[in-house]
Parts: sequence; C-alpha cells; structure tokens
Amino acid sequence: MTVPDLPTVSRFPDLPDFPGILVTREAMLREMKDVQKLMNRLQARHFEVLARFTRTAEEPATVPQELALALAMGKQAAENQVDLAMALAIRLPRTLEAMRRGDIDGFKAMKIHEPTVILTDEQARQVDAVMATRLNGKDPAGLRRSTNLAMARIDPEAHAERCYARRAQRKVELIPSDDGMVRLCGDLPAEVGTAAYTRIDREARRLRRRDKTKTLDQHRADVYAELLLTDNRGVYVGPRAEVYVYVDVMTWLGLDDQPAEMAGHGVIPAWLARRIAYGDNSTVRRLLTDPETGQLVSVGRNAYRPPKDLARLIHVRDRECRFPGCHRPAQVCDIDHGEEWVADQGETADENLIALCRRHHRLKRQPGWSFHLDRASGRLTVTTPTGDQYTGDSPPLHDPRTPEPDEDSSIVDPGMTGDPASDNVASDGHDTDDAHPRTDHPGPDEPPSF
Repeated sequence: MTVPDLPTVSRFPDLPDFPGILVTREAMLREMKDVQKLMNRLQARHFEVLARFTRTAEEPATVPQELALALAMGKQAAENQVDLAMALAIRLPRTLEAMRRGDIDGFKAMKIHEPTVILTDEQARQVDAVMATRLNGKDPAGLRRSTNLAMARIDPEAHAERCYARRAQRKVELIPSDDGMVRLCGDLPAEVGTAAYTRIDREARRLRRRDKTKTLDQHRADVYAELLLTDNRGVYVGPRAEVYVYVDVMTWLGLDDQPAEMAGHGVIPAWLARRIAYGDNSTVRRLLTDPETGQLVSVGRNAYRPPKDLARLIHVRDRECRFPGCHRPAQVCDIDHGEEWVADQGETADENLIALCRRHHRLKRQPGWSFHLDRASGRLTVTTPTGDQYTGDSPPLHDPRTPEPDEDSSIVDPGMTGDPASDNVASDGHDTDDAHPRTDHPGPDEPPSF
C-alpha cells in the first residue's frame, strides 16, 4: 500500500517549541505527549477563569447560557463546564493541581467530578485527596471506577442510600445524530437496564440465526424499536408521535430529491421524508409560503393566547426554539410575545410571536438579559449580561424563488394553488389534527412556576 506524503508539522511562534527533530516515531510520540501536557495546563487555566467569571456574575445560574453563546457550544456542554469549573475551585483542589501540572485533562477531571456531585464539600475533598494518589496511568473509565470505589469506602452507608435515591433520577433522552439518525437512551436502575438489554440481545441473536442479511447490531436496534412501538395488545402500531417534517411539494411528489428537514433534528434525505409523509399514521398539511423569501404567509390575531391555528403556524414556521443555538422542537415550546402583551402593548400576531423553550422563556426574565424581536425581519437578538449580542432567525422553508423572465405565468404546476404564494408540504406523524403543545401561560409572557 502506498502511503501519501504527510504535511509538514506546524510550528506556532506563540507556543513553546519542543526539542527534537520529528523524524522517528519515538520523537513524534514524545512531542504529542508534550503537546497534550500543555493542553491540559491550558484547560486548567480555562476552568480557573470560568470559575471566577461565574462567581462575579449577578445571576450565576445564567452563566451557562452566556458560555454557550460565547463559545458556540451546546447548552448541556456549557452547564457541564461551569459545574466542573466550580467543583475544581471549591471541592477538588488536588484534581485542579493535577491539571495545572498537565497530568490530566478536563475530560478525566470530569470523571472524578461527576460521581462526587452528590457528596458534601468535605466528603468531595476526601475523595479528591484519595484520587490524587491514583491518577497515574488510569484512563477515564478507570478514574471513574476508582472514584466510585473511594466514595463507597469513605461512607458505605451513604453510598447505599445514594444508590437508592439515584433510582428516582431515571430518565430517557432523545439526542439528534447525523445522517437522519437519533440516539434514544435511558438512565435506568442497573438490574432493569441489564434485564432489558438481555431481552433485546437474546431476541436479536435468535433473529440473526435466521436472517444473516442484518448485523447483530441492526437486529438489536430493530427489536428495540419494535418493542417500544407495540401497543398493549401486542400489535405493532408504528410511529404515532407529533413529528414535523418539512418537504418541498416537488420532492413530496417525487419530481426531485431535494433534502427535507425534521424539526429538532435537522436535514433528512428525500426518500425518508416521503416514507414519513406517506406513512399510515401521517397527516399531510399544505403550507403557503412567500416565493421570494420562503417564509410562511402571515396571519394576525388580537387575543393574548393565540388560537390553535395561529399557535400551529408559529410552531411550523419556527421549527425549533428561536434562542440562538437551541434545537428543541417548536411544537414542545412555549409561544412568547416579542413585544410583551401588557408592558409593551404587544399584539398576538404572528410577526410578534416566537417559539421559546421553557428554559429560554425563563431566561428572558433574568437580570441582565434582553430579548429583542425585529417584527419586520423576524430576527431575534439576545443580549447577555456582559453586553454580547447573538441573533437567531426563523429559517425559510425553501430558498427564494424568482421566476425566469420568459416563464409563462399562466401555467400552474400540479398540486399548486395558483396563489402568488408557493406550496410546501409539512407532514406530522400524528393521527389527529388537534394535538398541539399547551400555550396558555398563567400571566403575561410569564412561564409557569414549575
């Protein structure tokens, strides 16, 4: 096999140059170790600054939102960083010192921090002191196991109680992935999760003996989905949840293969959009759009709580929470007035309404935060307590379409309305037309207190 020439190793004048000529593999490995050590030390500095930034915030609870916007990272990742920074500064000083030396990185420090979250500060420092002697040569999984062992030995009774209390935190999460896939995972009691996996694995292996066209992993995934989508009579019912899919009418009719979009997930291929649209449990709705902008044709209302058709329009138009970087599907979001109903005499009209998930709806009320909706363009501008600004736009349902000069305007494509607006199709995998998220808040633009 011919190995292609590799690019020259970069040198950075603002970073220390490491000795040695990168000729031998041993020299390359040494330099990678040195670079990793430097990155670990820089991460320590990052977390020290982040802890100080959090401590000086007027409302520390909103710091993860600022960090997510400033570093263009996900909400959960930002929360994890803030939690780790504060733990290193207060509860895990020996772990922070190891990062300063370059011995471990932030990911390994997280494996010590995560299990100790439920400990008191004093107990966490005890575990930190034990772990300071166990860092050498351990990978992340080994560090987590060692941390759990140290916690159990320091207080066996409390460890048993925590295991019992942790069962109350069981949950299921849906995590978007790439190429039309998602990850559905759950936190379950050990014996329940193990039994569930064993059942899936046993059935998958039985099917694999008869059907070699699928891998064992594919059989496991199919069994998993079939078990979840089977009703209490044992009948497979298929997908019947409210899932919004946006597909151009030409793609829906099979006249082209332009990608479609699934709210809360992202782009999906044309064949998958058509499969969902033509599913037995799917409802297809026509959406009229402005051909020049790709935006939905607007409608207006004058009551505080938007009626069902207006609420549905906002959900369909926005697709996801309008806060920059948030991808929570709009159909499970609150509907918020840009110009507030009472304070600003804002209208309950589509150009003054946006979808905000509950978290970001509440964030709007926090000290130092400002949300401004430009009614003309639909752009949402978020200003953080430090004065930084970030914008979010409602994406058009399709690219702007300008008719060719010689196009015969009297010809109307099949399935089109003849209206100046353009037709698109939205498919939601739901068998009723009235299902929609609750939009009635207890006060003017004020999220519920829970």
